[in-house]
Amino acid sequence: MKETSFIKQNKKKWARFEKLSGKGNNDPDEVSELFTEITEDLSYARTFYPRRSVKVYLNQLSQGVFTSLYKQHKQPISARSFARFWTQTVPLEMYRSRVNLLTAFLFFLLAAVIGGVSTYYDIDFVETVLPKSYISSTEQRIADGDPMGVYGEQAQGSMFWMITINNVRVAFITFAMGILASIGTLYMLLRNGVMLGGFQWWFYLKGLGLTSFLAIWIHGAFEISAIVIAGAAGLTVGNGLLFPKSFTRVQSLVFSAKRGLVIMLSLVPFFVIAGFLESYVTRHYQTIPDFVKWVIILGSFSVIILYYVVYPFIVARKYPEKVALKQVPRFIPKRKINRYKIRKVGEIFTDTFYVFMSKAGKLSQLFFVLMFPLCIGLGIYIYLDDASRFNWNLTWFENLGTLFGTDIDFRWYKFGGWSAILGMLISAVYYVFNLPDDDEELFKGYFKFLVRHYIWLLIYSTILLSVFIFVPGGFMVLLIFLTPFFNMIPSIIVMEKKDFFTAFGKCFNMGKGAYADALGSFLVFLLITSIFFFVLANPMFDGEIGLLKLLDDLVEYFTITVTPNYQIIIMAVNSLVYILFIFLMLSIYFMSFSFNYYSSTEKLTARGLYERLKQFGKRNRSF
Repeated sequence: MKETSFIKQNKKKWARFEKLSGKGNNDPDEVSELFTEITEDLSYARTFYPRRSVKVYLNQLSQGVFTSLYKQHKQPISARSFARFWTQTVPLEMYRSRVNLLTAFLFFLLAAVIGGVSTYYDIDFVETVLPKSYISSTEQRIADGDPMGVYGEQAQGSMFWMITINNVRVAFITFAMGILASIGTLYMLLRNGVMLGGFQWWFYLKGLGLTSFLAIWIHGAFEISAIVIAGAAGLTVGNGLLFPKSFTRVQSLVFSAKRGLVIMLSLVPFFVIAGFLESYVTRHYQTIPDFVKWVIILGSFSVIILYYVVYPFIVARKYPEKVALKQVPRFIPKRKINRYKIRKVGEIFTDTFYVFMSKAGKLSQLFFVLMFPLCIGLGIYIYLDDASRFNWNLTWFENLGTLFGTDIDFRWYKFGGWSAILGMLISAVYYVFNLPDDDEELFKGYFKFLVRHYIWLLIYSTILLSVFIFVPGGFMVLLIFLTPFFNMIPSIIVMEKKDFFTAFGKCFNMGKGAYADALGSFLVFLLITSIFFFVLANPMFDGEIGLLKLLDDLVEYFTITVTPNYQIIIMAVNSLVYILFIFLMLSIYFMSFSFNYYSSTEKLTARGLYERLKQFGKRNRSF
């Protein structure tokens, strides 16, 4: 039968099934009968039209039935649950964290006193916690009769967004640093407290104590209070790690992180209000009457104290049965991943992280035993080779260029060394991805895997690294749209045991099968990478206020009195962080590429569907 005749004969039936499968109320007997006929049509199309679109259409139509069986319906957020969050969930969490809140407040207050006293005895102390350029510009504004003029130098709208995002960033870092056994959070509170105390006393010594207080605390009441409360959330996380009680440390950390996140979410409106006040109100500090300023400041503090200090005790007294948390570790059963399955972006995302978490231990063994020492050796050689040409006080971008040999400092030995290590990492990801959980011959099997596939994966890694080094940034954006094709190459090499050139010729046909979902998942992971790197290095501000800057400050604090070459140690620490970050993200990327390959293969062959059809209707005994 010709394909056109086959379609004409059955298209009404297919359309009917497609319509019924999308409804909740239908005749199950009719749906069952149509499903049986469509699977028979799929079998016929697979035999006589293996390369035609009708087979792909029938495959997707049949897959929809299995997808709907496991589809979870989202519960909409009701007004009642939203109100309960603000009237019960947050106050009760603040009541449980009341000791942490008091600790954060007292520690921040002590830091502010230290900053003020230090400035009192040495007015130049403030230059150690604030940029000299900011101090000099403020002195110029004082001379011009507008000491707080910095708040009126930008457009209100752009300033609002920049200030709000910056406040959220500082508070989030204060919260996230709690994972360092609370030390990171205390360091952030110390740093901000000393800065605030020193800056305020500096104005006092200039004869502008009250003027600066009334101007800064118009927005500072919400802003500084939010940072202290974020510190309480960070201490909650740190205490969960330090004092796990009857749970494992990982379980306790998960519980405490969720509790701290509740507090952080409650701060978002206050960050917005603080940003609004700083952008639209503080700039008018010279014309606003002092009485109005006091009303805004005292009113802001009253809102914070009432909601985060007083109201939690009222709610705890009203609902005493809800104060004690009944935390039960979540049991996550092992599940078998159906690799040959058509996956949408969300499924690729979740399955990738599930497999990565389950395989992370073995992948880390291979990396830290085999590849990480090579990274250290190559990094040492690179910096020794560059020691005579750099002053070791590099920005994050210059450091990356020096380490990985970008256009800032390209060297062939860097290119070859990192290509070889990248090829080993790609090999490790694909080896572990296909490794059974009960296989104990990890290193022996990995070396056998390298013998079979490393040469072809090395060619792929060399080309991949060449793209990042030699292709201009504008063309990189265009190449993103080709990734659904090229990310198939290592999967074809490994899964189908092909050479690089055969895989390259086949990747375009494979990429077409799952182009939209492959591109969507890649963009999602690219967005996640960008967000994490922004938090890590914060390239928008030349790395001056990222997590890595905080780590650099800690390293400098402990090494500056030990060795004059402390900047070399900071560079080494930064390089280690970059290497670990790249290892983590590339491992996730290539695992997602594997699922893209299986999804495309399923669209073309329907292999997984036929395997599941054999089990359709059979009840699992263990279930």
